[in-house]
Amino acid sequence: MTTKTYNVSELLDCRLFVLDLDGTVYEETNHFSYYGDKLARHLSADVQERYLKDVADALAGQHTLHYGDAYDVVHKAIVRNNTLLDWEGNPLTNPPGERIEFVDDPWNVYGNIAVYYGASAEDIHAAFAATRAYMESPDFPMQGMPGLRDSIHRLKSKGVHFALATNSPEPDSRTILGKLGLTGAFEMEVFNAKKQVNAPVHFRRFQESFNVPFEQMVSVGDHFRNEIRPAIELGMKTICIDRYHQPERSGVTVIVHRPSELAAVFNLVADLRP
Repeated sequence: MTTKTYNVSELLDCRLFVLDLDGTVYEETNHFSYYGDKLARHLSADVQERYLKDVADALAGQHTLHYGDAYDVVHKAIVRNNTLLDWEGNPLTNPPGERIEFVDDPWNVYGNIAVYYGASAEDIHAAFAATRAYMESPDFPMQGMPGLRDSIHRLKSKGVHFALATNSPEPDSRTILGKLGLTGAFEMEVFNAKKQVNAPVHFRRFQESFNVPFEQMVSVGDHFRNEIRPAIELGMKTICIDRYHQPERSGVTVIVHRPSELAAVFNLVADLRP
């Protein structure tokens, strides 16, 4: 396990863990290729192959577009360190525009490259909705992560609370929770959360509902801008699932590299907690 265990001690007095859903409580990733196929169908036939190749290259770290970059929709350019790059990586002289989309996970890789090749916002939404319907269906098997539910129960038995906050819609999210064996694991659940913008609102709501100070709350997620940075700004602790090896972020309490490591972190906290 690659957990930075020397920071786990900072979680021992925490009384509320707020978990994300997608990319946090399951390991499955094959829905991304389904999403890419759906997006490709919205593109002109002459660019579909190039689109899928660029996505494959980006996911493999062999494209100009990297995790941690952003995409300038107006200029059709990559933003890195506040500098614009064209699709081949050559610097551009104009400053970034106002419509910037970040590239923090595979959803963003597939979506932003599709926009570069001509997909509209409506196309992105339709492909996403189709992918969520696929994930909700019996055609998409999911396996609960070994030990996660038990580790949550261990901490609950020691007075720790658990809440869920996800940007995903409620019906398919509840189906996914059922597939993972996590129905009823969370005492409060927020769907369509609209993080990152509304993350502080939800954290404050949780704080008031459970009567727990921010310094005794933990945000757990795989998306730095959605779940981690807003929590740090409020003085919360964090567990960041850095699956795609982005640049190290300051202020993170614990870093793991796969969702399946969460159970070990929770169990370690339970072992060390008085």
